[in-house]
Amino acid sequence: MKKNFRLMAVAVALLTCFTANAQEMNSLMFRAGVKSPELKNDSVTFRFVAPKARTVAVSASWLGYDPSKLPMTQDQTGVWSVSVPQPSPELYTYNIVVDGVTMLDPSNVFVQRDGSRYMNAFLVRGDFADLYAESSKAGDVEHVWYYSAENDMMRRMYVYTPAGYDPSNKSVKYPVLYLLHGGGGDEDAWSTLGRTCQILDNLIAAGKAKPMIVVMPNGNPNQYAAQTLGIPVKENVKKYNSNFDNYSSLVADILPYVEKNYNVIKNRKGRAVAGLSMGGGQSFFIAFQNVDVFANVGIFSSGLIGSAAIGGAPFDAEALFPGMYSAPQKFNRFDVIYLACGEQDNRIDGMLDFKKKLDANGYKGVVWEQYPGAHEWKVWRRNLTSFVQLIFK
Repeated sequence: MKKNFRLMAVAVALLTCFTANAQEMNSLMFRAGVKSPELKNDSVTFRFVAPKARTVAVSASWLGYDPSKLPMTQDQTGVWSVSVPQPSPELYTYNIVVDGVTMLDPSNVFVQRDGSRYMNAFLVRGDFADLYAESSKAGDVEHVWYYSAENDMMRRMYVYTPAGYDPSNKSVKYPVLYLLHGGGGDEDAWSTLGRTCQILDNLIAAGKAKPMIVVMPNGNPNQYAAQTLGIPVKENVKKYNSNFDNYSSLVADILPYVEKNYNVIKNRKGRAVAGLSMGGGQSFFIAFQNVDVFANVGIFSSGLIGSAAIGGAPFDAEALFPGMYSAPQKFNRFDVIYLACGEQDNRIDGMLDFKKKLDANGYKGVVWEQYPGAHEWKVWRRNLTSFVQLIFK
């Protein structure tokens, strides 16, 4: 029986915690029976043991990470706590702020990393957020090292394979989504913050998405892998046109590796590329530079397309790709062009303008979606959920 990488990792981590670290488990916090966060009766309660602290607060994502909005009070045993109504279904992150110092909640082992920032997390189940929970039919995630000839580097990417994938069964071929992170992220971002594996597991099990392989590479050309591995960046890499038109390695290095080592469909109908923010700009260039390679593209909250609102030059697709509007037949070949943005994201006007120009020039397969939220993961998880249900039909 094929073993599930994610579930095994959780089991090993828990076993290690309850054996090798038994001494730490006998700390004051656990003797006091502290549980944090506790979701119960439509409320969520945070607790933190700090007898000598002067102020303690929760810095929560749904409150804009403003600790003044969620101060905690201390009881006679030194335990600080605060209870609030549960926010609506979603995956949330938070930190504890003790006397002005931001730290993790030591009672909560659910930790996520966004670049160099670590946060605790918890899931409020219900509605679409149920897709972010573990599925009984879980796929696998591999951490794969591959050679990138473009900058002469061994680099790491994450590869999701759906439940039932059998590498020995060459008769079953899967489409591939190449999924790119944003600025400050790395190959871990989409699987951890984006809940990509859980979303795909649940949608595939429900018959709402085609079984597919998802490749999550590191889109920073000078990084061998995530900074958590402690590998210094490479100082001398290829000079690129911009911070968005800088990932030709995906087609030159990653795609051939995937098509050699996995059972995949080797034509444009079986390939998609998508990304958020920086990765959305990279996806724009990758897709429109390679219309013979990809049939589907997803662009989420692109800093390239919405650049004018964040201090950049106005986005001009015709200048970047002559003929984009004046002679669109060359580029109007995609099955899906998915564009999305958060309603409170200042990039939305540029994204909407691009969508309207594609429509005005007769582009097919254009899909627009917007969700409440700013430039944040709760929007991009929804984008991914929608996009994977549209492609490979």
